[in-house]
Amino acid sequence: MSKPTLEEQILAFVESDGYEPAAQRHLFHALNIPNDDRPAARRVIRAMIEEGRLMKLSRGRLTAPARPNLLEGLLKRHPRGFGFVVAEDGGEDVFIPPPFIGSRITGDRVEAEVTRETEGGRREGRIVRTIQGRSREVLGVYRKRGKSGVVQPFDHSLGDAIEVTATPRSRPADGQVVVVKLRRPGKGRSPAEGEIIERLGHLDNPSTDTEIVIRRFGLADGFPAAILEEAGRLPSEISTKEAGHRERFDDPAPVTIDGETARDFDDAIAVSRIKGGGFRLWVHIADVAHFVTPGSPLDREARERGTSVYFPDKVLPMFPERLSNDLCSLRPDVDRLVQTAVIDLGPKGDVKKVRFADGVIHSAARLTYIQVAELLEGASAVKGIPVEVVPMLKTAGELREVLERRRHARGSVDFDLPEPHILMDIEGVMTGITVTPRNEAHRLIEEFMLLANEVVAGHLEKIEWPCMYRIHEKPKPEKLDTLASFVKQFGLELKLPKGEVTPGAIGDLLEQVEGKPEHNLISQVALRSMRQARYHPKNDGHFGLGAPVYCHFTSPIRRYPDLVVHRLLRASRNDRKRIPEWAADLEPVATSSSELERNAEAAERDLLLRKKLAFIEGQIGERLWGIITGVVPFGVFIQLEDSLAEGLLRLGGDDRERFAFDADHLTLTGSKTGKRFRLGDRLEVVVAAVDPVLQRVDFEL
Repeated sequence: MSKPTLEEQILAFVESDGYEPAAQRHLFHALNIPNDDRPAARRVIRAMIEEGRLMKLSRGRLTAPARPNLLEGLLKRHPRGFGFVVAEDGGEDVFIPPPFIGSRITGDRVEAEVTRETEGGRREGRIVRTIQGRSREVLGVYRKRGKSGVVQPFDHSLGDAIEVTATPRSRPADGQVVVVKLRRPGKGRSPAEGEIIERLGHLDNPSTDTEIVIRRFGLADGFPAAILEEAGRLPSEISTKEAGHRERFDDPAPVTIDGETARDFDDAIAVSRIKGGGFRLWVHIADVAHFVTPGSPLDREARERGTSVYFPDKVLPMFPERLSNDLCSLRPDVDRLVQTAVIDLGPKGDVKKVRFADGVIHSAARLTYIQVAELLEGASAVKGIPVEVVPMLKTAGELREVLERRRHARGSVDFDLPEPHILMDIEGVMTGITVTPRNEAHRLIEEFMLLANEVVAGHLEKIEWPCMYRIHEKPKPEKLDTLASFVKQFGLELKLPKGEVTPGAIGDLLEQVEGKPEHNLISQVALRSMRQARYHPKNDGHFGLGAPVYCHFTSPIRRYPDLVVHRLLRASRNDRKRIPEWAADLEPVATSSSELERNAEAAERDLLLRKKLAFIEGQIGERLWGIITGVVPFGVFIQLEDSLAEGLLRLGGDDRERFAFDADHLTLTGSKTGKRFRLGDRLEVVVAAVDPVLQRVDFEL
């Protein structure tokens, strides 16, 4: 065994039975630390006190800190020195005052102790130790300042500038994106310091923003050679033996329905009518578990990634293309292995019978949402849709309506927010932004996948088999109070029968504003009032869907938890008496998968925002229409209608007119003109300035 470090020796001593708080000279004597080593030991003790691993009492006595209320989480540091630990226990974030932050930065995984809770419910505490430090390599833009320069970091928690040293020969060009090795974060009025270790492209280069996001969020671009070699050794054809063990699903012929630019096709559907006016739904999902063995290099790589990441100009897949675009892509006119859920439903969408099978399918067509929506909206025939699958798709459309009505009746919430899509030319240069609402085909696939996820989770729970559930807890009361106050400004009421929040209450609220200008705004605020869904081995229901039990089963090629569920489902069919060893403890996988998902979503949002800002930078001076989404004492926040980009319109910053802020009604009223600005108002504004580093847009009237 290796010799304990001095830090470990000190901790073991102060935490030992019978230890009484003592000065550090007594520790040195008890631990037999030579005089020559004591200066270094003093530095270790100072660092341990700063990190909260030792507590200093009166007269310099040292002791182990009391830790009755510990939690783990990620640190979010504010430029002014304080921070918050985002708790993994689902509770409120913990406020950390500046003295207990030390040299830690945003993204460090830490253990924090909650030392007090305010009357308003805010938790405060201090960091006990760093569990895993984030990389100290940060990205920013080099800015010339006289004969020297600074780096403006993309991570705003590090302050406005990092001081760097560079000779005239090594100095980057103004506006060049660089990687800085952080020596120390800023503290008080002292700026952060670092060293430039790498230069990337210029900020204006269209491909640089993608590289920035990949680096910032620690994403994996490409695969190690060993992983590609393992994927390359997988068989390219289905063996006769394997096909003989499986059920063929040829009637009705399945089809895939995806977006026009989709890169992986891992689900296919088919529907038919059955006796009594009900339906039979087949949901076929690519059998990734057949190719990827638990604990194999491919499996470990996928677990470390957790999810595929989708950018406008590229995809960072969870698996190599050999799997994602070939063996597990349900392309037409080729046999593919699937795990299938066969679901019999009554005329009103109630589930009558479910069975699961290992199958083989031969997709009849690769269809797009636009094609299928055109058919479901009344067209008798659509180019690209084989005539033989038209009746099946019509029946699928009828089932979608039935399932949607049933889901809404139980209170499931549909936010139905429009999503911006980046348009790019063949050279990867953005040419515009479109906002496309969901059509009937989107909703069809969504309903079928939701149902498949529910029945799989319900089956595993019923037979008391392990499962990686997708849980969504109820919103916190204080979040609901904020939402209720917000919608009151629009003359709306958040109705909470018997004081209890239900998904139906949120759904009823959104129905009241359906089709109104403020619909998107209220939907966004309602969505922010909800907790984040996460993975967990214990079922706690899914609030947003109004589902008592739910999991992710339908995308194993791009979500690791789905692959785990596929393995669990197959294991339950093969040997109900023996739970696989790898399934004994699913909590670490659930926790890491939830974190990786949030990181991927944040990266996707960040790049989308960068693309928006690059596009809007070309619209400086143009007049655009937007909706007021926020009101603050110094102005209003505007969301543009054509791109959904947001920015600030400052008001009252000159002598022409002052504006009175009404915090109760969230309005600004002009002292001279009496003009009032309020949430949901539609305004025409001019783009005045864009800062791509601070990610800020300024408007003028």
